[in-house]
Amino acid sequence: MVDFTATERVRRIALIIWATIGALVVVAAVMWVASQVRIIWLPLVFAAGLVVLLDPIVRALERIAVPRVLGVLFGFLVVAAILAAIGVLVVPAVRTQAADFGSALPGLYDQTVAWLRDVGDQFGLDLGPVWTSETIREWIQDPANQSALQELIGGFGSGAGKLLRGITETVAVVGLAPILAFYLLVDLPRSRRLFLELTPPSIRDEVAYVSKQVGAALGAFVRGQLLVAFVVGTLSAVALWFFDLPFWLIIGIATGLLNLIPFVGPFFGAVLAATVALVEGRPGVAVIIVVVFTLIQQIDNHIITPMIQRARVRLSPLVIVIALLAGGSIAGLLGVVVAVPTVTVLRILLGHMWRTRVLGESWVEATEKMIETTEPSERLLAVQQRRRAAQDRLFDTAELGPSEADSIPVPSPSDGL
Repeated sequence: MVDFTATERVRRIALIIWATIGALVVVAAVMWVASQVRIIWLPLVFAAGLVVLLDPIVRALERIAVPRVLGVLFGFLVVAAILAAIGVLVVPAVRTQAADFGSALPGLYDQTVAWLRDVGDQFGLDLGPVWTSETIREWIQDPANQSALQELIGGFGSGAGKLLRGITETVAVVGLAPILAFYLLVDLPRSRRLFLELTPPSIRDEVAYVSKQVGAALGAFVRGQLLVAFVVGTLSAVALWFFDLPFWLIIGIATGLLNLIPFVGPFFGAVLAATVALVEGRPGVAVIIVVVFTLIQQIDNHIITPMIQRARVRLSPLVIVIALLAGGSIAGLLGVVVAVPTVTVLRILLGHMWRTRVLGESWVEATEKMIETTEPSERLLAVQQRRRAAQDRLFDTAELGPSEADSIPVPSPSDGL
């Protein structure tokens, strides 16, 4: 007698293997095409980020009968106001600290050299001749070095010109991102509906369900990372200001921005701040700063991130590191930034295929094993219920009709293939 269960399992495994091979071929082809038109990816990435950030605001306004176009305009005005406020409050202090850093750089360099010499003497190491700021100044003023200096300046000028052109092109390209994001946000419901209409009817409900899970996880990740970066940067800057460390605001901002890349922000901030403290001759403060940044990292991992990112895909640190290395080798800094979101999407898609096709799990079972959710507190649930009740009293949702996103069918846990 034929074991239909075993036969079906073999058929599912063969199907997933061939589907994986086909997906890899498609990915390779897409990467080749993407490398030929790489200039479009930067504005698309920025536009996608704006869409993820602003879509919840637009949908909330739609629920209170605000036209989608007006909701999109309001979202852009909110972002512009936030950026303007940050510019007014932060830019003057950053400009002042940058000027102070430029004037203090020679002294910091000499102090670093002296500190390295002292450390070398303590361990019996001969560092040899080390250039001080005065040595560098004398070398520049020496007539015998003018030809070498001119060649150096000429080569730097050529490289700087290329760099300046690259920055100009980047600014011009990024300027297209808000325009793309505006049209993407306005047409998002129609695009979702068209995407589902083009999906074969046999898998339409499944595609709608999985795409909703992907959108929720990706949106939570992007919005959470930005908010976490802001919190970590603020905590780092306040801690450095408390210890009266020079350039506390610049180091805090750099720590927050680099926190968008996993494992990088607090480590970089701790190393930079501790180095400044050591150069100033404050080793005790340097040790305390390392401890404080380690504490900030732990608070981020165990308190801030779970509170902000209530839905996140389980990714091991090894997978994250490999994704960062691969993204950096493929697309540089932009690849590093989008590596983890890309792996998140692939994790959901491939994990859903494997668990439903091979393991025979339901859609909801597969989602629960891939996406980790943090339940909100009872107080937050009560606030949300009161808010929904107030909206129901103010507006007749039956007359307004459901939004496009809410009309996506969500199966019950018992649904299968």
